[in-house]
Amino acid sequence: MKEVFYRKWRPRRLDEVVGQEVVARTLRNAVESGNTAHAYLFCGPRGTGKTSTARVLAKALNCESTVGGEPDDSCNSCVSIRQSRALDLIEIDAASNRGIDDMRSLREKVHFAPNESRKKVYIIDEVHMLTEPAFNALLKTLEEPPLHAVFILATTDIHKVPPTVISRCQRFDFRRIALSDMTSRLMRLCKDEGVNVDEKVLNVIARSSSGSLRDAENLLEQALVSYGSPLLDDHIRELLGLNNDEQALNLVGHIFSGSLKEGLNLVHQVFTDGADVTQFHRVLVECLRSALLIKSGVKDTSVHTLESQSRLENILKDVSIEQVVQVLDKFVQTDLGIDSTSSLRLELTLVECSFLFADGIESDTKTFSGLSDQVREVDTKDSVKSADSEGVFNGHKEVIESIHVPDELTVKSSEPPDKLVTQWGSVLKELKTVKGRRFNLGALLRSSTEKVIDGDTIVLKYSHVSHLERMQEELRDSRSRDLIKEVFQKNMNASIDVRAELIDAVGNESIGNVAQRSHLVKVAQNLGASVISEKEDVVHDE
Repeated sequence: MKEVFYRKWRPRRLDEVVGQEVVARTLRNAVESGNTAHAYLFCGPRGTGKTSTARVLAKALNCESTVGGEPDDSCNSCVSIRQSRALDLIEIDAASNRGIDDMRSLREKVHFAPNESRKKVYIIDEVHMLTEPAFNALLKTLEEPPLHAVFILATTDIHKVPPTVISRCQRFDFRRIALSDMTSRLMRLCKDEGVNVDEKVLNVIARSSSGSLRDAENLLEQALVSYGSPLLDDHIRELLGLNNDEQALNLVGHIFSGSLKEGLNLVHQVFTDGADVTQFHRVLVECLRSALLIKSGVKDTSVHTLESQSRLENILKDVSIEQVVQVLDKFVQTDLGIDSTSSLRLELTLVECSFLFADGIESDTKTFSGLSDQVREVDTKDSVKSADSEGVFNGHKEVIESIHVPDELTVKSSEPPDKLVTQWGSVLKELKTVKGRRFNLGALLRSSTEKVIDGDTIVLKYSHVSHLERMQEELRDSRSRDLIKEVFQKNMNASIDVRAELIDAVGNESIGNVAQRSHLVKVAQNLGASVISEKEDVVHDE
């Protein structure tokens, strides 16, 4: 059976370990000088060479004729380790041998002398998976092992390893492998394998592997199995699902032009075409990262072609770096893990981003005519079909039960609120982690239902009495009040005062209040709309 790439091309010497020059040099010097430790701890991301380095170090410790701290890879000890038949190299997977009995067994056997080598080397992979009792059983052995024993612990989660264990080891931190180092390694691999491939293709593979050489080698092997040699750019993009670069660029254009409808249509089209939403999200974030670099004056052609780069620059012509940062931050924080088969979270983030560019959209009833029509089309008589004896309503799945959406929603233009709406995100961001006298100021601002300008005063309106009281308490505190005013004044570029009011003083929340929480109504309200009237017409079947 053919050996897979990441095992076939595993480093045999310390100077062959990719991207870990400091680690390799230190270990090489230690072997050459004979100043080796009894316990090592290798930590870092997966696929960065921790286990491979451990095996090379085991070879160097037992090599019959090292040269400059490197194993000769030809003596009996080196050959047996390379062929995975060395009796004195014991590799333990802590994920499946994590109990106290496993460590007790190790502690008993460690005192037996090596079979044929100078050192008995224990490599414990994923050591962070050990249980607390197992760590305790290992601890004494790590502290005072027999002279012939060497422990090499490897982990991807160093914070899960007890400090008492860390303190008994020489710690080496493996970093993610640089893009250039990984591309060079893949190029050398392809040359040795006789594969015809362009460096640009390998660059795409390297970038998709997120710093893991093992992942990159696996991707390369998978691509060669699928397409063979020569390996072309179109092949790798098809394999990795990167053919949606064009859609991602189009979506970035819709975001920064404030074209919410077109943006939502594009996301919907990507989803209905069967594309991987998670992969599309990744490409979109990469595209927005490129936008950030462009606005910062940095050229990066490793992801996009010169044509795409030029198009992106044209999209960003009238966009500030602050707006790029805000959009990128929102999409980076979009978590698709809950339901990666749905486009809902991308659509919600897209709607949130549209608030940042409200001043670029016409503020009249035409702008939101489509939105208003959608709201008007929702008729409670159609959505609420019946009610049982306990008052439980049954309706369409897409309309939350018992919520009545207003029939008449008029979006009215008002110049002063436009700036308040466009700067609202910046205000929230500046106060996001700022604590007032008792409460988080950003959270209190975010909980306001409406915000309007009354002369030189920003009025924050709340639908919940508890939120109102908390904000009023903070506004009574001079320090908190000054903090809020200062941020508003800076973003609004005007002298501003702030006060808080209750929208509806009625104790019980009415159906109309619930309706105002409809996502369609909230979109309109955040862009300066206000509800003129509501028709309460809930139908109950007698």
